[in-house]
Amino acid sequence: MASLASQYRTKRVYEITGSEGRRQLRLSDRVVELGEREFDWYQKVEAWLPSLRGVADLSRELGMDEAKVPRFIDALEKSGLLYRVDDAPKTMTGLEFHARFSAVLDSWLSQAFAHPFWERMMSGRGSARLFTGWLIELYHYTKNANRHMPLSCAHAHEKPIKQLRAKHYAEEWNHYHYFMKSLKNLGFTESQIAESVPLPMTLALSNFMRQAARQDILAYSICSAVLEGTTVNRKTYNPYYDKSAELYGIPKEAIAPIYQHLDLDVQYQHSDLFRDILEHVPEIPAQRASEILDYGHQLVEHIWQWTENIEKYYQVESNPVPRPQFDFARD
Repeated sequence: MASLASQYRTKRVYEITGSEGRRQLRLSDRVVELGEREFDWYQKVEAWLPSLRGVADLSRELGMDEAKVPRFIDALEKSGLLYRVDDAPKTMTGLEFHARFSAVLDSWLSQAFAHPFWERMMSGRGSARLFTGWLIELYHYTKNANRHMPLSCAHAHEKPIKQLRAKHYAEEWNHYHYFMKSLKNLGFTESQIAESVPLPMTLALSNFMRQAARQDILAYSICSAVLEGTTVNRKTYNPYYDKSAELYGIPKEAIAPIYQHLDLDVQYQHSDLFRDILEHVPEIPAQRASEILDYGHQLVEHIWQWTENIEKYYQVESNPVPRPQFDFARD
């Protein structure tokens, strides 16, 4: 008979809010509220599940009669904080996987854009310099699509998926020119931007996409889908551009090319590409599905770290903008 601990796993909690007395735990599909005592118990169960300790150990740690422990764990499962391992499907179709992904995408995007940089910029505590730095790194990342998108075509083995990935590349390869236009309207020359050096995390984000393309075409495609996700709900993410223009004197001519790029993504229906790819996937084993989702969430974490690197570098007034290459004469 399987042990109690082996029967359950924890669901991902994206945010914990509240103070002592009541805690709100935000999952991808609900918010679960716990009292302080229940929250403490939940944390102990969360730590216990992957361990090799028995129910008696957990009972002592909870200060709960051993016979009541299974009932408490069952209550956590009914609340949505835990799930039963046996209830997880062993395989799923591509479209079933897409439904799972769609259910968590908003939570992922909220996590990616929870970095304090965004609140800082929207509240007026940012600067034109920070906006410019972010735009420079966006230019570099978009240009670096030419380093990872061809790999995604090369490593796609099924012809329909290879064709979809190639079509996406053909539509995206030169979109960095939109950000070049924006930067030229901020007073930079084309050579200043083209010869500049991206931040380490900008390169790391591109290299992560390259690694995903080599590992599994669906892992790459879910990362691409996360990046395209902000075009689905433009009202949520696009106020940043107009607000920055208002707060920091960014000329409209520098904002217009960004919107042109977003409009093109919508026109090409890039946010639907992942679903189109998954229509050609008849079956995904549970292990592969988990690995694909893990790549998608790692991409979210890369976005957060990328934002951190942008803020840390460009807020320092003595750091050059854009970043020049090292050379023998200068350095």
